[in-house]
Amino acid sequence: MPISDIAIFGAGMDRFKRARINENNLTSLQDAFDINSRACKQAIRRGNQEEVESLTKTCALLLGALMENRLMWLASLTNGFPEVRERRILSARNSKDMWRRLLDESFAERYSIPVSSVPNGLSFTARSYHAGMLSVLDDWLYPLISVRNTLAHGQWKVAFNEKRTNASPDKTREVAKLTLWHLRLQRNLLDHFVALIYDLIVTRAAFERDFDYHWKNLESARARISRNASSDWEAFLRGRHERGKRHHFLNVREAETNKPLPFARKRVMDAW
Repeated sequence: MPISDIAIFGAGMDRFKRARINENNLTSLQDAFDINSRACKQAIRRGNQEEVESLTKTCALLLGALMENRLMWLASLTNGFPEVRERRILSARNSKDMWRRLLDESFAERYSIPVSSVPNGLSFTARSYHAGMLSVLDDWLYPLISVRNTLAHGQWKVAFNEKRTNASPDKTREVAKLTLWHLRLQRNLLDHFVALIYDLIVTRAAFERDFDYHWKNLESARARISRNASSDWEAFLRGRHERGKRHHFLNVREAETNKPLPFARKRVMDAW
C-alpha cells in the first residue's frame, strides 16, 4: 500500500481506508505469528531452551497484538455495523472494555435492541449465546491481554505490580508458564470467537445457524488447553527430530558405501 494512501494523522480518516489499514496490519501480524511459531517449533525440536523461551514470549506478544488488531478490524468493517457503534467501542478505556463493548454492540445490532438492553433485553436463547461468549472473554482472552501487557512493558523474567513498586508473583507465574502449545490453541480459540462476532455483525442469520459448529471448536480448544499436554507435544517433536537425524545419518552412510549396512545401522543406532 503506497504511503501516500495512508492518512496517518488527522481525525477525519475515511472509514474504508481505516478498515483497509486494519486488514493490512492483521495480515502482517498473522504472518509474524506463524513465522515465529515455526521457528519456536524448530527450537523445541533441537532442544534449545533459550531460543524456546525467547520465541515463546515473542509469540505471546504477537498473539496479544493480533487479538487487539482483530478487534479493530471487526469494529471497522464497513459491511458491519454503523460507524457510531465503532466510535463507542474505540472510546472504551482499555482493550478489555473494548472487547466487552464489541460483544454488546454486536448483539444489539443483530437483535435490533439498544445496547443498554444487552444482555437483559435479549431472548433467552440469545442471552445464552451472549453468556457463553462472555465466558470465553473472561476465562481465556482477557488473561492473554494481561500477559501481552506485561511482556510489552519489558517484564520478561520478573513482572511488577500495576504501580511497579514491587514484584508480582502472579504475573511472573503467568509469563513463566507460557508454552507454544497453549498459544497455538489460544490462537485457534480466538479464530472461532472472531468468526462468531463476524457472523453477528455481517452475515447475521449465519450466527444462529453456525453457532454450534464454532462453539464445538471453541470447547475443543478449551478442553485441550485444560489437559495441558504441552510436555507430551514437545517430547513428541524432539523424538521425531532425533529419529530424523538417525535416518539421515544412516542414509548418508549407505549412499557412501553403495550398499545396505545392517550391522552398521544397529551400531550407529545404539550409539545415538
